[in-house]
Amino acid sequence: MKKQIFLFVAMVFLATTISAQSNVVDGTTHQRHLTTQSDSITTKQTVGVAIDLLPPIMSASTGNFGYSGQLWYGYKKYRVRGVIAGFTMPDKLMGNDDFQDLKTTAYAVIFDYFLKNNFKGWWFGTGFEMWNNTITSKMNNQDYDLKDFVATAGSGYVFKVYKNFYVEPWGAVHYVMNNESAIVGNTEYKTKKFQGEVSLKIGWHF
Repeated sequence: MKKQIFLFVAMVFLATTISAQSNVVDGTTHQRHLTTQSDSITTKQTVGVAIDLLPPIMSASTGNFGYSGQLWYGYKKYRVRGVIAGFTMPDKLMGNDDFQDLKTTAYAVIFDYFLKNNFKGWWFGTGFEMWNNTITSKMNNQDYDLKDFVATAGSGYVFKVYKNFYVEPWGAVHYVMNNESAIVGNTEYKTKKFQGEVSLKIGWHF
C-alpha cells in the first residue's frame, strides 16, 4: 500500500514540475492562441491529474480501502494517461460462490482523442492494462494470485466546472487476453473475458 501511495504522490509532483516548465517556455504561445471563437485552441498542451471514484466506493462497500490516481499529458486533441488503481470486488459481483475477497491492483496506459479543443467534451480512447489479482478460496482459505493482461476501449465527457477543474463521467469495455486461473479441487476461478464499467472522475489540469 505504501508503494501505491508513493506512486500517486510522485505523479502529482511530476505534473506540477512539468507544468511549471511548460508555463515558462510556452507562456507566450498560450496567449497567441487566445481568440473569441468558442472552440479555438486556448490550451495547446497541458498536464493533468484525476481520481476515479469507483474504486474507493466499491472497496468501501466491502469494508476495504480503495484508490485510483491518473497522471496525463495532453497535446492539441490528444491525451495519454497513466493509471494506477487498487480495489476490492464485492463477492456478489464475482459470479463464483467458491471464492471471495478478490483484490486487484491495476496499471494502465490509455490513449484518448477529443472531438473538441481544450480537453473538454467527448473523448474516445483505447489502451492496455495489467491487473494483479489476489483471490481467496472458501474451500481451504488460501490466497491465489492471478495476472490478467487486458485490452480496453472507452469513452467519456469532460465538463469544465471552474477553469480547468472538471468532472468526467465515462465508461469502458475490457477484454482479458490471457487465460490464467485459480484451481482448487473441482472449482476454478477465471476472470471474465469481457467486462464493462461506468464511473465518474474528478480532475484538474494546468
